Amino acid sequence: MISKKRNKGFTLLEVMVSVAILAVSLLALMNLQSQSILASARAERLLIATLLAKQKMSEVLLEIEKGIPKGEFPDEKEEKGVFEEEKYPDFFWKLAVKKVELPTPSLPEGGETEVLGQAMQMLSEELSKSSREIRVEVGWMEFEEEEPGLTLITHVVNPLGAR
Repeated sequence: MISKKRNKGFTLLEVMVSVAILAVSLLALMNLQSQSILASARAERLLIATLLAKQKMSEVLLEIEKGIPKGEFPDEKEEKGVFEEEKYPDFFWKLAVKKVELPTPSLPEGGETEVLGQAMQMLSEELSKSSREIRVEVGWMEFEEEEPGLTLITHVVNPLGAR
């Protein structure tokens, strides 16, 4: 009886298939890693933008709070700038202060409801005069383009009434 010896090992085809599978897997892992790095960088920029927006909003609210006892209340205005003093020159801010326009509720006409409607309209007008919407937008420059970032909005009411 003649026994055939079989070589133990891999054929060239098996090696090529395993190298191809390994190459595809490594490409997928590299793509996943690069996406993870980009997401991490965006999260870091959003965190910085959030902290800078909170700081800017606090400055504006403090300024308004200091002015109210002096009879000052801000009119509508818009400003913008960058955070160079805070060592973030690639982050920019936009501030908008607007009067709040409150709608007058509609009531059926006639009798007591007409008087109530007039009172509601007067109240709405007075609240509109003494209310402001403060909007702070913070974004950053990325690849020489403005990235919108985030927006903080709050409302302020002058407790001493309209000026």
